[in-house]
Amino acid sequence: MKKTNKIVSWLVGCALVGGVALAGAEERLKVGMVSDGGPFDDAGFNENCKEGLSRAMQEFKVFGYFREGFSPKDYQDKLTELSEKNYRLIVGVGYRMQDDLAVMAGKYTNTWFAIVDGHYEKPLPNVMSLEFAVDQCAFPAGFLAAAWADLKDPDDPQVGFVGGVRTEIVEQFTAPYQAGVEYYNRKYGKQVAVLGEYSDTFNSASKGRVLAKALLEKGVDVIFGVGSKTGNGALAAAREKGKWGIGVDVDQYYSLVDEQAMLLTSCLKRMDNAVYAVVQAARQGTFKGGSSYLGTLENQGVGLAPYHAFEHEIPEQIKKDVELIRQEIVSGSLSTGWPVKPGS
Repeated sequence: MKKTNKIVSWLVGCALVGGVALAGAEERLKVGMVSDGGPFDDAGFNENCKEGLSRAMQEFKVFGYFREGFSPKDYQDKLTELSEKNYRLIVGVGYRMQDDLAVMAGKYTNTWFAIVDGHYEKPLPNVMSLEFAVDQCAFPAGFLAAAWADLKDPDDPQVGFVGGVRTEIVEQFTAPYQAGVEYYNRKYGKQVAVLGEYSDTFNSASKGRVLAKALLEKGVDVIFGVGSKTGNGALAAAREKGKWGIGVDVDQYYSLVDEQAMLLTSCLKRMDNAVYAVVQAARQGTFKGGSSYLGTLENQGVGLAPYHAFEHEIPEQIKKDVELIRQEIVSGSLSTGWPVKPGS
């Protein structure tokens, strides 16, 4: 993972320092948000970011406005619209927006910006980056998937994944997921196989379904859906085949009710908490541009969702293994395999 410019520990309590005070303590804060490559109702990435701002709107009485960006050509237009309307804080959702957001930040220097999954080698004075160590939850998710496949299909255990666009942000899920499977194989002397496909889109449930069906026909037992609506389609295909899945970004047990009975867990990326906290910082006048927040297992910025329907079906030893993996990742004694070393 790229080093962040500065890890700000404000997820719990928002104890930021060095910010610029808001003009007029009683002024109602205006916050805008632009989605990444699709609608906000994707039961995952965009929707979770929206939930963070919606919660802040309810609790802090800020004014929030949501604009959907369906493709990269929309981003600068949407960001310009919000900037011209004097929104105090604008949240860009997704790494694909970071270049356009940087242009806007340079043009509208009195506006605060936050970018989810964005990273700038040179800090921008009015931009906060919200980043997440998702490898820390994807690794134990891969271990769990391998254990479940081995339990249910011991003669030919296989796990798979369907990703959206093949980028570093997506591979930070899929590569550690595979590393978690390999760790299970080493620990228990097994040979659980991993198959995966990328769809080049985050917004096609039908394409995700097609790719997942191909994997399932090859014998995959557990599908990890990594790619918004595309990943959701992959999970639906696994459910229709009587197989199992692992969700992404949010606890999809609640957001994908049709898939409740087949979801072992979900790989959580608490963007809602990060967005909520940056809005709170803006409201309190403690927003600090040029800094980064990194969500980890330790600060609960990432994690695994409860096992829900599988709480009493997953063997206790595997649960203990997953918890030990979590502890060892936090302590630094176990590598998630990310970033991937060249040539590996």
